Amino acid sequence: MYYSIFSESMQTDVLSGETIIMDGYNRGSHSVYQLTYHIIFVTKCRKRVITDEMGDFMKNHAEYLCGRMNCKLLSAETDGDHMHLLVSMPPDVAPVRLINSLKSNLSKEVHIYYREHIEKYLWGDSPFWSASYFCATTGSVSMETVKKYIEEQRTDEHKRKYTKSGKYKKLKS
Repeated sequence: MYYSIFSESMQTDVLSGETIIMDGYNRGSHSVYQLTYHIIFVTKCRKRVITDEMGDFMKNHAEYLCGRMNCKLLSAETDGDHMHLLVSMPPDVAPVRLINSLKSNLSKEVHIYYREHIEKYLWGDSPFWSASYFCATTGSVSMETVKKYIEEQRTDEHKRKYTKSGKYKKLKS
């Protein structure tokens, strides 16, 4: 009778035998949860160093790194100077642990594979990412809204609306 409150929303995966909670919830050994985070990293000095090829590499590697920490990358996109991630995490993983792991490992890997390109924008072995990051839970916005926002990062409509010339000045539309 312990599982009776979940019985209508549970199914068993025929292939793996795992119990799956329907309606977007995840199941741990002692928890049922839905914890998703919108994370943004920016490059050092906001240099537009990320190419489409590098972005695709970083998205694939971020998915691998998330999996190693028992997290799931739901959506990711890059633009020239930043990367957006939508990640589902179990309650026993602190967001800062995942963020630090992603930033350090992605930085190491892109320096290995794209060193020549990176050195055109960043000096020597300088960090790839800025020390700062953005992280927010997605509870107040629908998942589809956040996914759509992330996936539209490379579109022309999303290009920066401000230019830097002493102070930020709004571009004329």
